[in-house]
Amino acid sequence: MQQGWVALVGPELEENLSLRSLAATLARAGISSRIIRFDGPQQLGGIVAQLTNTDEPPFLIGLSLAFQWRAMDLLGLAIALKEAGSRAHLTAGGHFATFASVEMLTDFPELDSICRQEADETIVELATALKEGRDLATIAGLALRANGAVSVTATRASPDLSKLPWPVRDADGMRVHGRRLAPLVSSRGCYANCSFCCIAAWHEAASPGKRYRFRPVDDVADEMAYLHHDLGVEIFVFHDDNFFVPRERDNLTRLAALADALEARKLGRYATVIKARPMDVTPKVFGLLVERLHALRAYVGIETDTDQGLKTLRRGLKKGENERAMKVIDDLGLFVSFNMLAFDPDTTLESLDENLEFMRQFAHHPFNFGRVELYAGTPLLARMQREGRARGDWLMWDYSLGDEQTQRVFEVVNDAFFERNFGEDPVAHLTMALRGDVAMAKHFRPELYRPEWLTETQRVCRMLGENSVTQLRKIMAGVRESSTRSRARLVAEVAPALRQAEAEVREAGRALAQTIHETLKVETMVSLKAELATPLQQGVFRDG
Repeated sequence: MQQGWVALVGPELEENLSLRSLAATLARAGISSRIIRFDGPQQLGGIVAQLTNTDEPPFLIGLSLAFQWRAMDLLGLAIALKEAGSRAHLTAGGHFATFASVEMLTDFPELDSICRQEADETIVELATALKEGRDLATIAGLALRANGAVSVTATRASPDLSKLPWPVRDADGMRVHGRRLAPLVSSRGCYANCSFCCIAAWHEAASPGKRYRFRPVDDVADEMAYLHHDLGVEIFVFHDDNFFVPRERDNLTRLAALADALEARKLGRYATVIKARPMDVTPKVFGLLVERLHALRAYVGIETDTDQGLKTLRRGLKKGENERAMKVIDDLGLFVSFNMLAFDPDTTLESLDENLEFMRQFAHHPFNFGRVELYAGTPLLARMQREGRARGDWLMWDYSLGDEQTQRVFEVVNDAFFERNFGEDPVAHLTMALRGDVAMAKHFRPELYRPEWLTETQRVCRMLGENSVTQLRKIMAGVRESSTRSRARLVAEVAPALRQAEAEVREAGRALAQTIHETLKVETMVSLKAELATPLQQGVFRDG
């Protein structure tokens, strides 16, 4: 029997629950594994050396390919490992790897297999079969290369969440204001069916009709109690694809049961962070979250506030529900952030202007905006392929908006706003981190909290948000006025006002953050360090 260990490779801007869950199931089966952090291409050389230049290399290497935008980094690592002489069986898994399994194995011979769907049980059977030298074709949930072709084994049903071990944890983890934070999930899947999201399709393919499953409340409470009492975790970030169900009564029952279970386990002061759809936001449900589960922050998936956008993205909402949800949150004083998919295949200048009005109305909250992308397995990608509008290949799809003028606006916006929204030190993330500082202070240090911090944070957020709306409308006006004005000229017309506003926001935001940190006597954490602010927002609070 082959000995050795399994390497699980993927991003760990915070604890990677998918890899840590696999490590837990392997450990329960008596198979040793190590998580190898791969946050960016600069780490590639070191990882190759770690996995090949050793007396005991892994016999199985698993690559986390959940996110399509990281695919080239992970596939590049696969190539580099084989070139360096690795003899390990190389597999990959995750949403993207599942939907592109045939293409991936066809175009990248360095990969030996793909673990399709949820791999908790598949990875154990794969590792065991490799150790024992058994045939892999009998293992459900795999895509394999055999005799020059790719074949897919039987579909593996989604695992019973009540029977899975908790993810492995390090003795120490990510901290904010000196307080330990831990991600966790209380469910898998989502009840919605948005056209741009692969989550529902991913779970439905494995277990038709069971694409949304809950863990038992007591199991979640037990894990939270362990994290709190044994590891000192005070902030629980729920990474559920959807933390709620469609019915208010059921949400109230489930959340009250969790609150009761946590009280019985005598958790001290703690806070939670959750994600929600607008329809989930009701005064009763969110009132319970704030009062009994100590919700510190909510990410609300607004995405679009136009009839056109709601239809294109299949949001399952009616016009007005976004505004209603945001007002409920305002009444509760809860920290919320949101994202706007302001550009989609059917966006017009008229519908774009509607979304800008929503952004202006709620500019006192941190938000970001961008374009809907085409991801593997999504209904939107299938539609664009049918219409002949998808360009590229399975690694990266692109498209043009249907309205020519709106496409021109998008191109200018992409150039002008990239630094603000998605650069190395995006000011949009600074406003989110600053609002987080205020929420942390109010919850954990109420005796030192100052209400004027919230007032100033909202002013800074509004300064940035309203500037974004103003300059976006200036770009729209320029496109309407002239079809010959160049993209570069339109960018140049708004760039000075964008950069000036960003400088003012940075100055005001950092001054307030410094005041907060000095008052609380904590180390400068999120707001003043871009390298921490970016992972916090992209990892903990990123829209799926």
